[in-house]
Amino acid sequence: MKIGVFITARLKSSRLKQKILLDLNGRSVLDRVIDRCKSVAGTDGVVLCTSVNSQDSILYQNALNNNIQFFAGSEDDVLDRLLSAADYYGYDGFVSITADNPLFSVYYSQLAVDFYKSSNADFIFIKGLPIGCATYFLNTKALRVANFMKKESNTEIWGPFVNRPDFFKIGELLVNNSPFDEKTRLTCDYSEDYELLRKIYSYFPVNALPEVHEVFDILLKNKELLMINAKRTQIAVEEKVLNIIRENFDKQNAKGKEFAASIGKTLNPGLETLKVDY
Repeated sequence: MKIGVFITARLKSSRLKQKILLDLNGRSVLDRVIDRCKSVAGTDGVVLCTSVNSQDSILYQNALNNNIQFFAGSEDDVLDRLLSAADYYGYDGFVSITADNPLFSVYYSQLAVDFYKSSNADFIFIKGLPIGCATYFLNTKALRVANFMKKESNTEIWGPFVNRPDFFKIGELLVNNSPFDEKTRLTCDYSEDYELLRKIYSYFPVNALPEVHEVFDILLKNKELLMINAKRTQIAVEEKVLNIIRENFDKQNAKGKEFAASIGKTLNPGLETLKVDY
């Protein structure tokens, strides 16, 4: 079983221009993400997954500089881009993270990999951590089925396409007792987010890979830091969009099962929860 860590990265951000190239204590946001990805145990490689748009071509140099794999695929269809990258490099499954999350948890990502190996879930979601700290795990064969079933070509927000415990086997890694909930922002989307991340990284040596426990300790001791981006909130997917995705998925249900059988993918729908203490 070949397992990777895939970084979804593009330079099209409008709210904070080229945010993943901004500096965080001597390393760019993207380089920080790559450093963390390399530290996820039980994986066989890191792939930078970007688009064929010419503006993203400079990211190839980041991959070369960090000695990781590189793949350019669809601009807007993230599911197809991830699937194509997995096929190209022969990965059976992978941890997925976006390039604007330089504080994602290496520890809980490793737990997600272990959870996948023991549960054989199709998709795994980590719950209970701040925005930017959680990753996902995707099985390539299950992703192939989801990609076949979708009608939309814009899957930048891809969770609703795969989080279907009535069709796929979903794993939920639930982190209990985290001092900061899922509304806390530790991602890089706005200038205020970047300022908070810059402040956090200033507490650590240049080559440090701070785990969420260390970051949370700093935030608990310096509660004023979270005021920096307190007025920024995550943009939610509109309910009407979610309804369209659900309806299209339901219409494709029978065809999806036939397709899964044709590629040798056994479907065992359900939800398995693994609870872990912070």
